[in-house]
Amino acid sequence: MDALAYAVAMAAANAAAATPPGGADLYHYQGQIVSWDESTGVNAVAVNGATVSNLRVLQSGVGLVYQPGDTVMIEKRMSQWYILGKVAAPGAGAANQVASQLVSASQATTSTSYTDLVTVGPAVTVYIGSSRRCLVTVSATINSLANAGTGVGQWIGGNASFAVSGASAIAPSSDFYVGGENWYATSSAPVGFYMGGSRTTVLTAARGLNVGFNTFTMKYLALSANPGATFFDRTITVIPF
Repeated sequence: MDALAYAVAMAAANAAAATPPGGADLYHYQGQIVSWDESTGVNAVAVNGATVSNLRVLQSGVGLVYQPGDTVMIEKRMSQWYILGKVAAPGAGAANQVASQLVSASQATTSTSYTDLVTVGPAVTVYIGSSRRCLVTVSATINSLANAGTGVGQWIGGNASFAVSGASAIAPSSDFYVGGENWYATSSAPVGFYMGGSRTTVLTAARGLNVGFNTFTMKYLALSANPGATFFDRTITVIPF
């Protein structure tokens, strides 16, 4: 065998060796979730007119959940089936993004019901998929200082929560807020309140979270109109999953 023939033969042998075995036994399908147990991952998926039970699942991200009717990508390797992930169109959940915004400005309110500050927000818009759930974290620094006009025998301080608009209509609530207070007992002992904190909430369909584009906006209240409450370094982060 001359040198050229030998080189060609070696190249062919190397190419064959680089090809992993079993390629002919690898197939991909598009399927649809029939059932999914959120606690155990026990599942059934419709694939090409047949229902396949308890496929293995590629795990990724924060918490994994599928809903009946979700379109998923399926891989079959010999006798083993796998769910590779959910299939979503651009504009309908394909991005599955994490969104966060910060407003640093120090601004006050005397409202004792949830309201906007002069600089509204922060606010973010995300797409909520069929799981109808997300993590929402709100953070803020809050201060309040009693003055000569502050009535004794009341709490001073403030709360920061969030509202959801767009595909959902969820009002701000003290069920998911960051805040605190101090008791103003006597004018002879002026009281101030200062804190920084954050709180994370799992928001779900049970709270009215719907599929589609949802805007999450921070809202604020003072526990007493005098002295009110001041908020700064306000941040909201939303993670659909």
